[in-house]
Amino acid sequence: MKKDSTDLSETASDFAIFLADAVAKTGRPAPVIVPGERVSLLAAALPIRGTRARRAALPFALEDRISAPLEEIHVALCRTQTNDNQVLAAVVDRALMVSAKTENDRAILPETFALTTPDKIEGALVWAIWSRQGRALVRCSDGTGFIVQTAMLPVIWMQASRPAVISYGDPLEGGVLAVSHEATPPPPDARDLDVDLRQGDFKPASTDWVRYVRRAVVIVAIGLVGHLSLSIADTVALTRIAERERATAQAALNAVLPGVQVTGQVEPILSRLAPSAPALTGSSFLPLLDQVSLALLEASNPSTFSRLSFAANPARLTLLLEVPTLDDLQEAERLLRSDGLRVETGAATASTGVAQAEFVVSLGDVQ
Repeated sequence: MKKDSTDLSETASDFAIFLADAVAKTGRPAPVIVPGERVSLLAAALPIRGTRARRAALPFALEDRISAPLEEIHVALCRTQTNDNQVLAAVVDRALMVSAKTENDRAILPETFALTTPDKIEGALVWAIWSRQGRALVRCSDGTGFIVQTAMLPVIWMQASRPAVISYGDPLEGGVLAVSHEATPPPPDARDLDVDLRQGDFKPASTDWVRYVRRAVVIVAIGLVGHLSLSIADTVALTRIAERERATAQAALNAVLPGVQVTGQVEPILSRLAPSAPALTGSSFLPLLDQVSLALLEASNPSTFSRLSFAANPARLTLLLEVPTLDDLQEAERLLRSDGLRVETGAATASTGVAQAEFVVSLGDVQ
């Protein structure tokens, strides 16, 4: 593909070009591609239903795994995994999103999506590694992924207990063993191509109203067509953070390989060199959310959360619950209380087919 400065930088990597070509084949506008070193792909368990509710809960579910304060980062929901309770999320520095320039209706994708997620082998985690021109793109079978300098790959691979490797591109060095090798990787996953990191505060505004007449059913539909997109700046938005984390990565690497100098982006190196964390006990968000979700699954009719927030000390969930009728609201309150939860309810409203009320739920004895 010919490089176009309006689509990709003149120094666009083979990974980014491969991803952009795959998007072009779908007929979509050329995407804005964020370097893989600037995006963290994380997997999380969210035992709730509904895209809006999951997006609201996702930052709290990942808070203990993100080193930066929540107000400094942007968390985007990418897609659900094979297990409906498992989701894939992308974490980007907000400064990188804020510094963007609006142009056309172009989605934002992480460079990591150039490589499709590999299947597990006999239930064990697998890494797909595409090595090219000194950089290694790694995609794990849980959907997560990262990009590092190839010189750092052996250290990270050994720290991850040497998972099975499927290799593409340049041959791997440093003792990294691959079960297979191909010169060219398979096409990117269609589910990844549907992702757009512009969510929440960065969702593109719509500017034009277009009227369509559907003669078959005599319905007039008004569509809102967005012509707003973002062009990622390749400069110094994360310079100070990178310098601080490079020093931290160097200290961690000295304990493994004394004398080896850290270069390039270090966020994936820090996460891979860190010791495996024990089960988190400091946050009660997920246990409380899980208990609420399980209790509401016993209801006669399905319910959804149209708004969700969490506060600690004491731990409590505030959610705007939507159900078909007012009777369903009463049943939801009864189910939560019978499960040992403390419930405070706000005023209930009802319209055709929808009733809603704000619930504040916390752990404790039934009131």
